Amino acid sequence: MKLLLLFFTLFFVSLSTMAQTDQEADKPKVIFFDVNETLLDLTTMRDSVGEALDGRTELLPLWFSKMLHHSLVDSTTQRFHTFGEIGVASLMMVAEVEGIPLTREQAKQAIVTPLRSLPPHPDVREGLKLLKDKGYTLVSLTNSSNKGVYTQFENAGLLSFFDERLSVEDINLYKPDLRTMPGRQKKWGLSRRRRC
Repeated sequence: MKLLLLFFTLFFVSLSTMAQTDQEADKPKVIFFDVNETLLDLTTMRDSVGEALDGRTELLPLWFSKMLHHSLVDSTTQRFHTFGEIGVASLMMVAEVEGIPLTREQAKQAIVTPLRSLPPHPDVREGLKLLKDKGYTLVSLTNSSNKGVYTQFENAGLLSFFDERLSVEDINLYKPDLRTMPGRQKKWGLSRRRRC
């Protein structure tokens, strides 16, 4: 009887271990994060852009959609401008159409300066720490430049959480183009990645 009980105990422990192994195999090993707005709070940049547009915050969605439009045009036409350049040009276009006086330098100050010092959302550090403690490899994939995302992470205190930082600058294609997905892009090699 004891032998039979021992056999069933070992059998169920074995099944339990197999189930855990299957679950472990299904778990991702690497987690990719978008940066702007996902990890970092864009509120200060929105405020700054709103001020540059004479306080007309209703124009922010127009500016943002122009930025996305021009990044997609760059990908489609196989040209590349940094996201900062596209943001500045889009802001100047909106200002011109709306009759708001704005110089290139003012537009750059409204976008690039706050973009590089965005704070993380309140729960980001704790969430990233939990994931790192569980052994996940964390990678960021952003439309920001390599220099830009390094500065953003350094200022936000997030550098230590990420194993790698990927920028569309390395392949000259903007998200959400499917070719930016690391598994689909042969150009994403270790030599092209920016390690933290």
